[in-house]
Amino acid sequence: MYQIYPWTFSEDTERLPQLGHGSLRGIEERLPYLESLGVNAIWLSPFYPSPMIDGGYDISDFKDVHPELGTLDDFDSLVHAAHEHHIRLMVDFIPNHSSDKHEWFEKSRRREEGYEDWYIWHPGWTDDNGNHHPPNNWASVFSIPQRKARERGEMNWLRPEEWTPPLSAWKWDDVRGEFYMHSFAVEQPDLNWSNPYVREAMKDAMRFWLDRGVDGFRVDAVNHIGKNMELLDEEVNTAYNEEWFENPYDQLLRYQSCNYPQKLHEYIWEMCQVLKDEAYEHRDLRLILEAYMGESDLRDIDAIAPEVASTFNFGGLLANWDAGSRKIQMDYYYERLQPAAVANQVNGNHDKPRLASRLGEAGARAAAVINLFLPGMRFIYNGEELGLVDAEVPAWRLKDPNGLRDPERTPIPWDDTAPNAGFSRADPADLWLPVNLADEHKAVMRQKQHATSSLTLYRAAIRLSHELPAARSGRYVQLHTDSDQVLAYGREHDLPEEQLVVLANFSRDKHGAVRVTDSRFVIGEVVLSSLHVEETNRRVDLRAGVTLEPDEVVVIKKI
Repeated sequence: MYQIYPWTFSEDTERLPQLGHGSLRGIEERLPYLESLGVNAIWLSPFYPSPMIDGGYDISDFKDVHPELGTLDDFDSLVHAAHEHHIRLMVDFIPNHSSDKHEWFEKSRRREEGYEDWYIWHPGWTDDNGNHHPPNNWASVFSIPQRKARERGEMNWLRPEEWTPPLSAWKWDDVRGEFYMHSFAVEQPDLNWSNPYVREAMKDAMRFWLDRGVDGFRVDAVNHIGKNMELLDEEVNTAYNEEWFENPYDQLLRYQSCNYPQKLHEYIWEMCQVLKDEAYEHRDLRLILEAYMGESDLRDIDAIAPEVASTFNFGGLLANWDAGSRKIQMDYYYERLQPAAVANQVNGNHDKPRLASRLGEAGARAAAVINLFLPGMRFIYNGEELGLVDAEVPAWRLKDPNGLRDPERTPIPWDDTAPNAGFSRADPADLWLPVNLADEHKAVMRQKQHATSSLTLYRAAIRLSHELPAARSGRYVQLHTDSDQVLAYGREHDLPEEQLVVLANFSRDKHGAVRVTDSRFVIGEVVLSSLHVEETNRRVDLRAGVTLEPDEVVVIKKI
């Protein structure tokens, strides 16, 4: 599953004049590249009409295409072409909120009949001086600017021991004369999922895209649709420490403003029923649910309709980069997975610093091989296969309201074509985000020519994961080594000869003779190395020990 951020993926070559941002036709032109990479599904980040306050996640129409990205006809062409290339297409679905420019919000703020409670409104309370105060302590996820403001010395009324206050999730609206709730930016009012008409409207939007041929949805921030409409205060997180948490939002435990299970589970179940409708029973459709929650909460959500929906497995993305932490996370994840569920693995996305920036080049290659041989859906964020790093984006060119996520969203370098590495022929000053000059040497055209490039590694790993029966359909098997710095896991098919072992050295030092104590075979052959890519005639004895280079991951099959 390859995630495409459409604004910075590729601008189509025929668009005149070039506008400096991606397009749906640009994505269609790159389908041969994705097919050659081995991708068989793509997830398309928001492409809907939007004021673009939050990178397209502030939607003003759930049933159309942003005119600067293309048209509905372009979308239909993309779906058809993707299927012709044997690539399924998932789209982002944002159920929790809309843009404040959406017609629903405009009608709701004017109290038009039938739309009065499509959003979450409350009068709050008014003090003796006529000042309006919100109804509770619910906070906005986008509270990081508060921390930055304090660091700039703009909150000198706070004592040193006091926590930085988060931004309220409530915004006073003069038109309506009430507060509305926004879990994210003030321009993203939360839809009221306790209103059955809202739920039907959102499910109707799902059907609109399913009828156009999409194969499922990545559901954004799904845990936020579950709210306690009694609007009780959130409890304070007593484990919060200003030095440990970047976001003041984390001061609250959040069981009322989101994650409220009595309603959250009901609403997710309703969305799942859309995919199970008899109109779509002949199609293999899926929901992938984004929810940053505890493992027990995720397990409960995964049990709702495992045949069509599962939560993102962010455990590996968030775990410490060491053998012990990663093994605990992987073993637990596959133990708790529902029998009917499809597993998934994630190394990065548009909201997190790029993999190579977090782990370094060798670490990023190691993480890729670890994930690409695990069971289930393996997610690749566009540019991850090239080993791209975060860009330094000038302050005047930032798009993200938090000022954080633009470095991982810059354009893909395709070739040496001036001035924008094949992404667009527009003037560099007109690009939606600038090309990262530090990554120009990692362009697709260049990496195709090198036998050990990051792109070559991804292609080889994906191909082998499809070709080897144990990697294609084998179950996950816990394995153990005699080193606390080396991770091992296995994939086993029912036939004894269809087995493989993955060994990962998390150390920056060479590791000699690490032994796997419980594999089902002893003598094997290394078929892939994260450092050297494909290998031949490298026989290993798992009981005698395998030598690993620093940050090296190897895939070993039974001889």
